[in-house]
Amino acid sequence: MTLTRRTRVLALALCGWTLFTWTTRVPLLLGDDDLTSGGKVLALVPVLVFVVGAVAVGLAVWRRVETAGTALVGFAAWTVAYWAVRLALIATNDHPVGFVVVHAVLGLVAGTLAVLAGRAALADGAGPAWARRSLA
Repeated sequence: MTLTRRTRVLALALCGWTLFTWTTRVPLLLGDDDLTSGGKVLALVPVLVFVVGAVAVGLAVWRRVETAGTALVGFAAWTVAYWAVRLALIATNDHPVGFVVVHAVLGLVAGTLAVLAGRAALADGAGPAWARRSLA
């Protein structure tokens, strides 16, 4: 299964946005004096998941690996699910408005890119058969 040029561009845009978003989180996280060292380690988990995922999917797409489309669909689904939950938690906790707005923009851009890239990959024939039939 070969991904179209459009799908590859969307996938690389998603990976690039993800790397930009999550690598800039590291200095903010490490400089947060309100977090204990254990809290910082726990907060690094999603950073590592997103960075490793973006690098793996980006390399697979760039090198045109046979399973790149399936990896992209999974990464896109993970991105949408994570940001849906995270934005709900941010919005319902006592955060300043600016914090909520910034994270809403980050999540909406990531979610939009993920949906576009995931749907494009499904249209190219990647991912599970039930998803290709119902979501593409």
